[in-house]
Amino acid sequence: MAETTPLVHSVLHATRILELYASQRKESLSLTEISRALDLHKTTVYRLLRTLQYAGWIRQSPQSGRYCLGTGILLVASAVSVHNTSRDLLSEEMHRLAEQFNETVVLSVLLGHTGICVDMAKSRHRLGIAGERGYIVPLHIGASGKTLLAAQPEGLRNTLIGDLYPEDRMKQRILKNQLLQILRDRYCVSEGEVDQGVAAIAMPLHLKEKIFVLSISGPIERLRKIGYPSLQQGLAETVQRLKQKSRMVEL
Repeated sequence: MAETTPLVHSVLHATRILELYASQRKESLSLTEISRALDLHKTTVYRLLRTLQYAGWIRQSPQSGRYCLGTGILLVASAVSVHNTSRDLLSEEMHRLAEQFNETVVLSVLLGHTGICVDMAKSRHRLGIAGERGYIVPLHIGASGKTLLAAQPEGLRNTLIGDLYPEDRMKQRILKNQLLQILRDRYCVSEGEVDQGVAAIAMPLHLKEKIFVLSISGPIERLRKIGYPSLQQGLAETVQRLKQKSRMVEL
């Protein structure tokens, strides 16, 4: 029997807006760009964007007025990404690492053209790193973001660099050199690049078809006291264990 239940066209239009970000391969879109691409009146698109913004699935830049994917949709997508591997396996090793150094451990992944924290194991310190699962990881600054960018295939990496600095060849060249250094070292350290007084050390984690980044974050003085070589070794051992375990289970 044919399905006769009427479709809710506003929901269909909203999903088309979200799908547009994947097809356009852009981090942000203007109201006019969305209206033209979907052949919908600007007033209709604006109402849909306002609704998606209220739900946390779209956010608007206060500087440019352009619209980006919000943490709501990114969190849903990240859940699918991690479930396709093994959340329990990753979480177990992340908490082991957080206990070892008593600092916050973050797992990041690239969704579309956006970096996002998909999981986190927090330290026991009263003074720790603020933030929750689902926050956006900037790709051009900080150990996690730059390592995530460096770990991508060369073509995508160059596209993302162009998106970050579309008119500035000098900044593109500087970032490319930083990424090449990360690829050579297989880790990255940053101090105060994203948040003042906060340091991080990050390392890529390749599990089957997925590219993750595992990082340890904390106040600069605490991480310096532990020592970056010790933190690097802890990350490397965790990455190695995860790779070995991933061969033994279906990810």
